[in-house]
Amino acid sequence: MPYNGPVIDAFYHPGWAATTADTFGDQESWRQDPQRARAMRFFDQGGDKPVTKPATAAESRQELVDNNVELAIFQASLYYQSTREELDSRIVEHVDIMKQFPGQYEHAGTILPPKQGPATFWDVMENPRILEEHKEKYGIRGVHILPSPYGLPPNDRWFYPLFAKCVELDLFVFTYIGMPGPLWPTYPNYPLHLDDVCLAFPELTVVGHHIGDPWVGMMTHLAAKHKNLYICTSAWSPKRYPKELLEFMNGRWHAQPGAEKVIFGTDYPLINLTKAVTDARNLDLPEDVLEKFMYSNMKRILDAQDERAGR
Repeated sequence: MPYNGPVIDAFYHPGWAATTADTFGDQESWRQDPQRARAMRFFDQGGDKPVTKPATAAESRQELVDNNVELAIFQASLYYQSTREELDSRIVEHVDIMKQFPGQYEHAGTILPPKQGPATFWDVMENPRILEEHKEKYGIRGVHILPSPYGLPPNDRWFYPLFAKCVELDLFVFTYIGMPGPLWPTYPNYPLHLDDVCLAFPELTVVGHHIGDPWVGMMTHLAAKHKNLYICTSAWSPKRYPKELLEFMNGRWHAQPGAEKVIFGTDYPLINLTKAVTDARNLDLPEDVLEKFMYSNMKRILDAQDERAGR
């Protein structure tokens, strides 16, 4: 039976309703920047995919309501060397929208990519200090890292002070996994790197975004192995979810039910939200599996944060 209950979208962008000239929603600035344009061309929509039209914050929010998406999680992104002002603008963009629609959104911050290469350790403590400030000032719930654009796998020592700070502040980590579509190096997104991270930081909640293709089997095994590791389906149409992932969701590995380890996300507006939610509700999976996937797995992470914080 289809799942008709509430949904949490664990990977959501503000869309094309940019509030400042340098935010993700401003497509023109992306196309004019030669580095970003190389990535952006992979995001052009066409073929049989429904086009996500430019939308105001109110229109985007109404689409969430119409699809019974109870909560959407913004995540900030910086792909290349950036200034502190650029970083803060990503967070403020979220906060501006969140103030308009209390309770509809949560958000994850991001970090300044390595400035002089990780081997210098030049800026290794800068981001942990920024995270502390952003949690206190803006209420971030997690941090979004981008290994492939940085050219740096998540098990590199450069990240470890950041992860330690995330444990201290009780922030989850969102990270890309799998073959990147844009012309970025693949090695940093190899899922096996997360084995080291989860072993070193068992209290750190890690969510691997974009499924991990073509290493889906490895990623499902890692998620089953580590209590603190999850898979998110962001950037994938539900009708194209890999068979290995669906089998994991409907089964188990070493007694770990896969239904408890996979989280729904769209990557809106790069994925059409209405179609993604509708198709996910109608996947050929038991209703209780779909409920965990589309709602309660991510809610459990957020509720645990709230409980530890006494909220």
